[in-house]
Amino acid sequence: MDKGYDSEKIHVIIREEIKADSIIPLRKRKRKKIGGKYRQQLNLVFDNIKYNQRNIVETIFSVVKRKLGETLRARKFRNQVKEIKIKLLAYNINRKIVEIICIKLRISTKPKKLCMLAEILDKNRIL
Repeated sequence: MDKGYDSEKIHVIIREEIKADSIIPLRKRKRKKIGGKYRQQLNLVFDNIKYNQRNIVETIFSVVKRKLGETLRARKFRNQVKEIKIKLLAYNINRKIVEIICIKLRISTKPKKLCMLAEILDKNRIL
């Protein structure tokens, strides 16, 4: 969550009702005193590494939505969950295939090898 969600009320809901860790960065305020039990705890020990992992997850969601569509066709909740799982599985398979191809072809940033690859593909009329 962003700094915009930094309120003691939201921290209480996350911690006490949902029973999860709230990792919301504190907003910078003019007054130095930080109110609230959970906000004071976060001020002492805020996990930047865990918070920054959020960017990775958001990037993956963005890629999945772009490549596989952001709408669900299923109407029932149970089938919607299955559809999401299938999309994530397809994304993971695609990533692994791309990884294997890059390893097999030894794709590099060096221009010489890229020229050789282009020649091989051209000879086999793949391009």
